[in-house]
Amino acid sequence: MCVEKLFVNADIITLDSTMPRARALLVRDERIAAAFDERPAGLSSDVEVVDCAGACMVPGFHDCHVHLTATGLLRGDRDLGPCNDLPALLTKVAALTGDDLIYAGNFDERLLAEQRVPTRVELDACSHDKPALLSRVDGHSCILNSAALALLGIDLTRPGVEKDAAGAPTGRLSGQVGYAAQYDFVHHLPTAVLRRADRTAAAAALRAGITTVHNVIEGDASYEQLAEIYIDNAVLPVRVISKSCTTSVAKAKRLGGRVFGGDIFVDGSIGSHTAALTEAYCDKPTQGSLYLRKDDLIELFAEAAESRLSLGVHAIGDEAIEQAIAAWEEVARRRGSLEGLRPSIDHFEIARPDHIRRAARVGILLSMQPAFDYLWGGDGSLYETRLGKERARSMNRLGTARREGCTVCAGSDSPITPFSALLGIHGGVNHHLAEERLSAEEMLRFYTCDAARLSFMERECGSLARGMLADFALLDRPLDRAAPATIKDIGVVMTIVGGEIRHKRA
Repeated sequence: MCVEKLFVNADIITLDSTMPRARALLVRDERIAAAFDERPAGLSSDVEVVDCAGACMVPGFHDCHVHLTATGLLRGDRDLGPCNDLPALLTKVAALTGDDLIYAGNFDERLLAEQRVPTRVELDACSHDKPALLSRVDGHSCILNSAALALLGIDLTRPGVEKDAAGAPTGRLSGQVGYAAQYDFVHHLPTAVLRRADRTAAAAALRAGITTVHNVIEGDASYEQLAEIYIDNAVLPVRVISKSCTTSVAKAKRLGGRVFGGDIFVDGSIGSHTAALTEAYCDKPTQGSLYLRKDDLIELFAEAAESRLSLGVHAIGDEAIEQAIAAWEEVARRRGSLEGLRPSIDHFEIARPDHIRRAARVGILLSMQPAFDYLWGGDGSLYETRLGKERARSMNRLGTARREGCTVCAGSDSPITPFSALLGIHGGVNHHLAEERLSAEEMLRFYTCDAARLSFMERECGSLARGMLADFALLDRPLDRAAPATIKDIGVVMTIVGGEIRHKRA
């Protein structure tokens, strides 16, 4: 039986060049049947009419880089982001007594009064002898108590295990040992808790008007474990592109789909001093960490290309970006081109102008997070503290990437930043560098029709054209006419996936 809904009294931004603006939208089953300048007459009485009350309708947002499980886990009581000093943070940790393991995160030591991370000893004192792990806001370093170090069997001689002047572990882990610890610790939590976290995150996506998410599944696991996650993701109320970060192309191929990766780490993060730089950090004598080099990447990229799979690698620092681009250039030279492959570099924060030109030329998509600039750009910011004023002015070049012809596919990297496309659009419109700012419609494209290209879905979603999936969001203000400083405050009234209302603001 055919189900029809007519959405009326809306200010519709279609992103369809044949009809850029409309006032009503007819949905037949899960697809768009037609858009209208005004409410059409003569429709069957069986058509359900939805009054949008003048709301602004836009294509459903895509989030091209999110960690669903961590997003769900690190909400509510486990979210340490609001803590403004160590006593408040440790008190919040002490209250997490309901589980056998204590897992929390999103703390940023720069925002704490003491300007430092908690220590193993401090965490021991508040964790009731339970294993405890606190993940930094960027996910690239963490703090463990003594019980957690023992539970995970951490080799204290490994690089990335921080020690005090007496040679005792401080509890802080970074780099590869930190990633492994966080992955192993989370997977000590019951499977039911992890899948419930995915559902919590999916509900948050719908509240934000997000209809498609790229779930970047950190670390690696057996095929059976990953297949179970993929199956569970498929029944969530948002469209999920599941992306294992395995470096086994055979496993990725067996899991199905055309894309994988997103956080196959070439380097780390700026906040944890592990993003790989050509010149040292300004506040610490290190150039970060390079986990994969050009030759390693050529081998991986060539195997993926041979299997016609698109993969994304995590590269933040200019040295890491260079390794990734140079590797894809070599694969393109050997194959003749990368046509049809759509590889991506995720984050792409400290990119030189030549990096952007080369990425455009070879056909690398850029999966970027515009909210990074809003949160960490500008005078006195994280970027300036870590990198100095001159390098901080070369970060997150959204406008340059668009002008050079790159396809930019935007996301949040939630829980690293809030699960919000509107915050990202705000960040791009209000970029701290005037030359990198874009219009609200240009930024909307990063989260819709351009984003759809990353998953080869541009003929299915990303615009409100006839025949496309009926995925859209209703906003309480017109996005393209909102004052730039207010975009982040726009509210989502309703979210529709496949013609079904999946979220409606109370």
